[in-house]
Amino acid sequence: MNIVICDNYEDMSKKACDLLVSCLQENPNGLISLPGGDTPLGLFREFTAAVNSGNVDISAANYVSLDEWVGLGIDDEGSCGHFNKVNLLDKLEKPFANTYVINGAAEDTTNEKDKLNSFIDVHGPLCVSVLGIGLNGHLGFNEEGVCFDSEGHITALAETTRRVMRKYFGDNFNPEYGITQGLGQIMKANTIILLANGAHKAEILRKAISGPVTNEVPATVLQNHPNAYIFMDKAAAGE
Repeated sequence: MNIVICDNYEDMSKKACDLLVSCLQENPNGLISLPGGDTPLGLFREFTAAVNSGNVDISAANYVSLDEWVGLGIDDEGSCGHFNKVNLLDKLEKPFANTYVINGAAEDTTNEKDKLNSFIDVHGPLCVSVLGIGLNGHLGFNEEGVCFDSEGHITALAETTRRVMRKYFGDNFNPEYGITQGLGQIMKANTIILLANGAHKAEILRKAISGPVTNEVPATVLQNHPNAYIFMDKAAAGE
């Protein structure tokens, strides 16, 4: 595990993007995965600028989304897919060779989960997995008690996750389940990039980095990955 403490959010986003670009330059037909949420916005800006300026060629690379709320699809505001479409995919002047965005609004969510796994089987394993970290240590929607070797699955959302979710949806939407890549798929990535900023992430980062490896804090599994990078600003590094 490689710990990178950055001066601020912008510095964190740039350094993480530099690593992502470097990985794609070394593996131009690789499969990458990026999360939704506020944390990766800076990385999205840096990455789209790198692609659109010609610094990195993604014409042979592939993209898969990390997770999605069950009940929401790519056209629904607040969905992970919509976030990535608006802030990343639509801003790229040249598209990825193949793209798969999880559809949480699919009528058959089991089939949707199977399609996610099939896409990763065909185009993977992941070259780069970019992640955020939940306040309970989840990665994607891999909540407490998850199996470390899991593939993509449908999961009940932890109460911590559902509380945080309300900042996006208020009382308008209250999902109980998510579809997510599994930790087994994430841990097979050549490189893992975890982003965390803000003092509210300091306690869970301490547990993830220096606590015992346990599925009660799923992010602790990254201690076992030989090429995992944890990028954080000074506030997140407080503990």
